[in-house]
Amino acid sequence: MYRLREIPIEFDLALFSRWLQSQRVWHRIAEENEIQVLWLDSEEGAEAVARALDKYLHDDKFRSQLDQYAGGLTFRRWPTKGWPRPGFNQAPWVFVILGLVLLVALLTHLGQGGAILRAFLIVDPLDFPLTAFDDGGQRWNSLWEVLRQGEIWRLMSPGLLHFTVMHLVFNSLMFWFLGGQLEAKLGGVPLIVLVVLTSVVSNTAQYVDSGPVFGGLSGVVYGLVGYCWLLSRWKPRMMVFPPALMGFSLFWLVLGYTATFETLFQIKMANTAHLFGLISGLVLACLQIVLWKQKMPSG
Repeated sequence: MYRLREIPIEFDLALFSRWLQSQRVWHRIAEENEIQVLWLDSEEGAEAVARALDKYLHDDKFRSQLDQYAGGLTFRRWPTKGWPRPGFNQAPWVFVILGLVLLVALLTHLGQGGAILRAFLIVDPLDFPLTAFDDGGQRWNSLWEVLRQGEIWRLMSPGLLHFTVMHLVFNSLMFWFLGGQLEAKLGGVPLIVLVVLTSVVSNTAQYVDSGPVFGGLSGVVYGLVGYCWLLSRWKPRMMVFPPALMGFSLFWLVLGYTATFETLFQIKMANTAHLFGLISGLVLACLQIVLWKQKMPSG
């Protein structure tokens, strides 16, 4: 973060902040010791912003023009031409993971069964008697036995499994759209951390709730939804997050807890994986924001 200017508290910077947002200038206005401090994400373009701020503070005509301009921003349509299309150069890990998802879908014939499918389940049900999955406690014991044997990958591998074309396509598109932006903006490490942690949490929760036969990248996708939504609220211009996406995701989550989805599509949704994936993404976003605040210069 770059500390641009201190401004007396009596100046209302709301209009100027709105104008900066329209120009895709990422910034924050913080109150410190009864003054306002304008922070920019970087020093790039700081001189131009400083000149505009001086005109805003001292030129009534400029402020009036800015007011008229900003008034027209209220009902602007979402700029579809500016939507990100992350490629391999911007998000290589996203494409590697999507390649693995497609490969596993081909090898398992979209989850039709067999030894390859069982190798990707969190627990191979043929390795245990049926009574090993009767309740949560017994499922924990079975999972612990698998982990003791060194098969730690099973905590994440169910995310590579998909059972219908619709399931595969939807998860892949959402992972590319949100995960691609995350990797392009923050790098591969935050993406991998999110994928690993949301996979482990959502897969474990789903297994304890329903047993070993489930799969899909949906837990990770819900983690990305929570993560990107919260970061986009904190830094509005950091990434493109359609306003309706969170509402749609929550509607889909609630729908999964009713009998409607299973009746219409004859598919049982991994609701617990979705819920815990979403919570994990929100928690990771909170931690990311805390780290950013700690790195923000003070004084």
